[in-house]
Amino acid sequence: MIDKDIVLAIVCSTLFILLLIAIIVMVFFISGKQRIKQEMEMSEAKLSFERELRQVETEVSEHVMSQFAQELHDNIGQLLTAMHIQIENQKIDYPQLTEGFKPLEIYLGEVTQQLRLLSRTLNNDYIGHTGLLAVMQMEVERLRALKRFKVHWPLVKGKSNLDKNQELMVFRIFQEIAQNALRHSSAKNLQISINNQDENFELTIQDDGKGFVLEEVLKSHKASGLRNIIKRAQLGGLTCHIKSSPGNGCLFTIKKIATLE
Repeated sequence: MIDKDIVLAIVCSTLFILLLIAIIVMVFFISGKQRIKQEMEMSEAKLSFERELRQVETEVSEHVMSQFAQELHDNIGQLLTAMHIQIENQKIDYPQLTEGFKPLEIYLGEVTQQLRLLSRTLNNDYIGHTGLLAVMQMEVERLRALKRFKVHWPLVKGKSNLDKNQELMVFRIFQEIAQNALRHSSAKNLQISINNQDENFELTIQDDGKGFVLEEVLKSHKASGLRNIIKRAQLGGLTCHIKSSPGNGCLFTIKKIATLE
């Protein structure tokens, strides 16, 4: 009888211990799931905050550029017009100097054209109204006029498969890449191509310059332009792949992220 009581006590104690262990495991499991959920919520909140912050930064930047574009058009444009009028008056007053004014008129015309193109491409309202493909053609013309490298661009007409925000982001990325190529690449050619069919969008920009080690540049203080390109792509729901190595130029591929139906 005593043996049965002992066995019963051992069994009950074992069951009690197992129950406690099960409760402890459940508590840890539930608290772990809650902790993971909280971490995910915090991560999503942080990501949302960063996205909103970047959006504000972009809006402020675009507003500043639009104001700057307006100032260029209104103030500098008026000065150039005044210079042109003054030259015409001098040609009337001194006909013998007409030939001497021709080089100055050519330079003045080129400056006026560059200013007109630059002011338009800095104005996000103009970009939104004109469309990505048309404004990219304007920027290509501006780059060609600089005569720093050959720009290879098969003219693409129509509308892109992007919304207005994405169009603005892609164009600003294109401008950033082109400026980086002008400043740092020592390239002789800049190849630009667009795949804009079947709801897809892919922009590739490749130069034949000196190239660089991407990982090293991204770690340095000189990578603000590259980081800005990547940030703009993420903000616009785009992917940006960068491929480069010393002596082999640089290739940028910008794609629209596919949306799930």
